[in-house]
This record gives sequence, structure tokens and C-alpha cells, in this order.
Amino acid sequence: MTAGGADALLLAADTDRTSDVGLVRPGMVVGGVLTVLAMVVFSTRLQDLEAAAAVPGARLIGLEDARQVGRSVLFTVDGQPTGIDITVGCTAAFLLLPFVVATTVLLAVRRIPAVRAFSSLAVAVVVILAVNQARMLAITAGMSVWGPEVGYARTHVLVGTAVSTLGVVLAGTCYLVVLLRGTYPSPALSPWDVEADRAPR
Repeated sequence: MTAGGADALLLAADTDRTSDVGLVRPGMVVGGVLTVLAMVVFSTRLQDLEAAAAVPGARLIGLEDARQVGRSVLFTVDGQPTGIDITVGCTAAFLLLPFVVATTVLLAVRRIPAVRAFSSLAVAVVVILAVNQARMLAITAGMSVWGPEVGYARTHVLVGTAVSTLGVVLAGTCYLVVLLRGTYPSPALSPWDVEADRAPR
């Protein structure tokens, strides 16, 4: 390997640090803190959005009269009006808070390049949102099959908790995989190789 080749590889490995210039990273940290506060203060709005997103899924499984009313999804099962309510404990924002806080801390301590930190967070957000919608769909389907009371009791505690747990584990795994990608140097480019390439010939 030539000196130019080693320098090129080092430069390529460091391209995601360009966002650390000036006040960019402190601004990102402030943005992360504001995001956490917004998720807490505007949690009701987030619940409304999740309820709206759950309506198409409910209609897809045969509950054609499903509609959103605030943070609730209302529908009829066997002629009985019923529905599900997106509480604070059921919203995706509750599951996403740890990831947002972790990303903000990583940005503050400058241990991880900003681009990689935000990429990890984006992946976790997508996974959590998808899993939480799947959880609500499972509860809705259970109510449709077994009736409002029995279906809710069976799916909310057992299925819902299992889906949420698996979702958090999956999101955490994806978060770490993206976050740690490229963290360890390749054996083909050790510090001794770099020094040897830079030595005069």
C-alpha cells in the first residue's frame, strides 16, 4: 500500500466528522434537548397522529367504520361501539425517548460522529413506529376476533407487551449496529501500516 492510499483511506473514514466544525455540534445537542422536551410537552399531539395512522390498518382487517377521534380509534365489533385509546404509556414517543436521550448524550461527549449518531436514531425511529403500529393492529384484530373485552384483555397484556418488548430489542440492536459500524479499524490498515507507508523510501 502506498502512502497516498493510506491517507485516502484515513480521509474517507473521517468524512462523517465534518459536522463537528464550529457550533454545529453544540447546536445539535441543543436540538436534541429541545426534541426531548417537545416529545414530553406535545405528547398529546403525537398520540393523535398515531391514532390517525392506526385507522388504515383497522380498516384493512375488516373494521370499515374505523375512525379517529382525538387520540382514540373507534370502530364497531358485532354491533357494539368500541375502540382503543392511545395513552402516554402506549405511544411510540415513550419508547423513543431513551434513543433520543442517548443520541443527545453521544453528541455532547463527541464520542460518535454526528452523521452516524443521527443515522442510528433514524433507524430506531422507523423500527419503533412500525412496531408500535403493529402492536395496535394486533390489539384491534384481537378485539375483532374475540370481542371487545376478551380480545382486548388477551392482546393488550400478552401480545401487546411481547410486541413492544421485541420492538425495543430490535430497535436497540439496529441502533447499535449502525452506531458502531466502522468503529473498529480494519486489520488491513493498522497504525504500524500507516506509519510504514509514510516513512521515506
